[in-house]
Amino acid sequence: MGTERYPVYRRLVGGSHYYRIIDPTRFEELQRIGARWLFHHVEAKAYPEQLRVREMIDLAGPFEALEVQEWERTVDLVRKPG
Repeated sequence: MGTERYPVYRRLVGGSHYYRIIDPTRFEELQRIGARWLFHHVEAKAYPEQLRVREMIDLAGPFEALEVQEWERTVDLVRKPG
């Protein structure tokens, strides 16, 4: 704990949410709804939100590691017009 190198990439088991953790209180989320992906920037100000980020970092609960290439490929899909 405390020795992580950021960003850290995670996904929700099942693959419908991808996360790029910038630091212990900020992350970006790609959320799949149907065929579309939505982008969210989240600031974890409340303690429960910060615990959730810690769970992501620690791969606790429903989180698994995500390769940076998969994150970047999906971000490219989100940015694509149309």
